[in-house]
Amino acid sequence: MVENLSGRTVLVTGASSGLGFAVAKQLAGAGARTLLACRDAERAGAAIERIRTAHPAARAEFVRLDLASLESVEEAAAELADRAGELDVLVNNAGVMAPPPGHTPDGFEVQIGVNHLGHFALTGHLLPLLLAAEQPRVVTVTSVMHKLAVRNELTDFKILPHGSNWLGYGRSKLANLMFAFELDRRAHGRLCSIAAHPGVARSDLMARTEGGARKVLGPLMRHGTDLFAQSADQGARPILFAATAKAALKAGGARPRVRGEDPDLTGTRFFGPRGPGGLRGAPTVAGASGPARDPELCRELWVASAEATGVRYAALG
Repeated sequence: MVENLSGRTVLVTGASSGLGFAVAKQLAGAGARTLLACRDAERAGAAIERIRTAHPAARAEFVRLDLASLESVEEAAAELADRAGELDVLVNNAGVMAPPPGHTPDGFEVQIGVNHLGHFALTGHLLPLLLAAEQPRVVTVTSVMHKLAVRNELTDFKILPHGSNWLGYGRSKLANLMFAFELDRRAHGRLCSIAAHPGVARSDLMARTEGGARKVLGPLMRHGTDLFAQSADQGARPILFAATAKAALKAGGARPRVRGEDPDLTGTRFFGPRGPGGLRGAPTVAGASGPARDPELCRELWVASAEATGVRYAALG
């Protein structure tokens, strides 16, 4: 159950369907002014109507955002600066999974471009709005598949790691997690950056995977989904916990410290389902892979991301 969020403003990327819609619906139902940041105005409009059907008093609004385009990201942030004086919660949820190989208009491999660099740029542009709020939070959605990724090729944003779309997806989700950790460290308490993953939940991500991968892995994933997956509403629970629960602000010390790790990094927060393998269940502290817990690697990713996007997070000093 989400607490009363009246007077709060939240933004959810990729909120027209799946997990993003489930999160947005709950936040709007709890009284927050909820901004649905999506590419497709028609789909976003349909999502808003569904939210208002469930919650007639909901304040749900559309913001046009294409995370594949750094220009679109900057335009969306400028629009938000005019429409909202502050932003209490940013949920970096939108993503693509194993689409046909390709590049964004800015030349980045599409998964790292959309899933990580787009959100890195968006968060940086929205930083003044976040810092204007009383207790701002940035929630970045990652995946158990971040554990597929390896250290090499992490910051070569133009290539697909080992030519594999699935390793590319894992890399983008590892980057999401590392970004959340490094943002939390750099913020020094001025905002709270939290990572969350849904476990296995039913969404429309599989429908947009590469044709060949879908033919081979699709049946396996569909059967696995039927057996193990939660609904989108259930999968949204760790994300909602990270975005709204007071307990999420106090759980930073729960992650084991790694030998030689920067003490500042131990304050990071990561939540997922408590069930076996982190696939389903109520929210709990989640475990991160070795690369995500490497403070130097997190810093390297940050520097490379800032260089690639031109977004410097100057407001953090």
